[in-house]
Amino acid sequence: MAIATSLSSLSREQRWVHQIRKKFVKEVTIDISEENPICIFTIQKSVTIFKPDAYLPQVIAIGPYHHMDPHLYDMERYKIASAKSLFNQTYAHLGNIKFRELLISKIKELDPIIRGCYHSYLDFNDNTLSWIMAIDGLFLLNILQDHFVNLEDNKMLQASVLSRDLMILENQIPSVLLKEIYRTLKYNSSEKYDDVVELLHMMEQFCRANSPLKLPSISSCQDHGGTYLHLLDLMYQLIVTNGFSDTQRAPPDEEKEEKQDESEETEVMEDDINSVCDNIDVITKIAMKFGIATKILKPFQVIQGMPWDKILSFLGLKRVNDSGKHEGPIVQEIKIPSVSTLHYYAGITFSSTSGGIMDIKFVEEEATLYLPVITLDVNSEVVLRNLVAYENAMHYSYSSQSISQFVDLISGIIDNAEDVILLKQKGIIKGDLTNNQIAELFNGMNKATRNSDSKTVVNINKYYKKRLVVKIFKFIKKRFFYLWKVIARLLTILLLLLLVLYSFCEFYGCPKVFGSSN
Repeated sequence: MAIATSLSSLSREQRWVHQIRKKFVKEVTIDISEENPICIFTIQKSVTIFKPDAYLPQVIAIGPYHHMDPHLYDMERYKIASAKSLFNQTYAHLGNIKFRELLISKIKELDPIIRGCYHSYLDFNDNTLSWIMAIDGLFLLNILQDHFVNLEDNKMLQASVLSRDLMILENQIPSVLLKEIYRTLKYNSSEKYDDVVELLHMMEQFCRANSPLKLPSISSCQDHGGTYLHLLDLMYQLIVTNGFSDTQRAPPDEEKEEKQDESEETEVMEDDINSVCDNIDVITKIAMKFGIATKILKPFQVIQGMPWDKILSFLGLKRVNDSGKHEGPIVQEIKIPSVSTLHYYAGITFSSTSGGIMDIKFVEEEATLYLPVITLDVNSEVVLRNLVAYENAMHYSYSSQSISQFVDLISGIIDNAEDVILLKQKGIIKGDLTNNQIAELFNGMNKATRNSDSKTVVNINKYYKKRLVVKIFKFIKKRFFYLWKVIARLLTILLLLLLVLYSFCEFYGCPKVFGSSN
């Protein structure tokens, strides 16, 4: 086993040296420029940890990253059959032109630029990589072409696992490769054709069928100077260039410090309230074992039975479930009240906009938050997560609004099914998912933006804090901040005393103390 591992490692090293030597010695005539940057990434574990399956293909591998995954290898025969069918249909009239001579040789010429598009080192020799790219490129073109020609009859594909896998960031192949294969299929190799309009329209239609957000036409995106690096990048650029926005990020240091202080105070108060609720629960159970009279327990039972979830939600706090135990990593969200809280306590209404994420805005005079329509299906979470991962990997900043900020905003204002219902009533959320499924989807999204909140979020929070009822509760919250700490400490002491007494009675027996025979 050790010898096999050593030989395998040596083989990889030899392939790497061979590739570097070949590229160094050989004169590379292909221009590796900003038009073909690194654009296909392996996603960091800090991102995938919240839902690993959302970033991995389930049935089919496209490109080199997952080509050798055992559970995806069953689809290789299907890919080869599909690729061969497309190639044979195109070149049937040319006689015995070999696949290797016509296409593989062209892809080999692109080897440096293809490797340059991938973030991780590709441990394949030139010939192997060319065959992988040829088969996968032809397969993807066949899927896009079939989808483009049969838009009405291809509804099953739109919601299939296959469509899902084609939007995975690690499952992309460069557009420069697709264009070269497309030119080879459609035109004589000696003929120059750089527009490839039909290919872009096929990619656009596929993105339009699978995007949770409304997309503009490609022509409007091209007005922004867009070039498309791969299928997911095309969807991303269409989303972020849809609409117009004059909003800015909110940078004030004073506001940031105030928000940080308030956040720390909130966390301490959450811990105290959760401690109070948990201690009351334990005290009640122990007291019942002692047989203490119901009248004595009544105040504790009243406190325990209060609707703490709603009270804490209104105060901008959250109660930890299952005695504070979390399964997996804790999801972080931006600080903003939920839809129902904004609507019922601040009088804020919600309205759909015909544009995209760049048209998100809060109009204080109307007390209205304008949001784009989002259509959710079984694949939407995967698409959104990979779009956010791609945006952060590329460090894109087309405008003050980004997909990350949009997802953070929606995740922040949706806490439960009631919030989803309100947005559905306004025509902002559509699709096949249930209210609970949508709430779970966005509650599982971790905060993606590391910089300051958008101006929209800051304006909403400012408006919310100005409301009289909110000011009253904020006053109560501040004045009783230390009171909660005192209550939490007293209940902790009471709990310890009861535990000591319970242990004493368990050992020595004291049935007469509480008038109980237990």
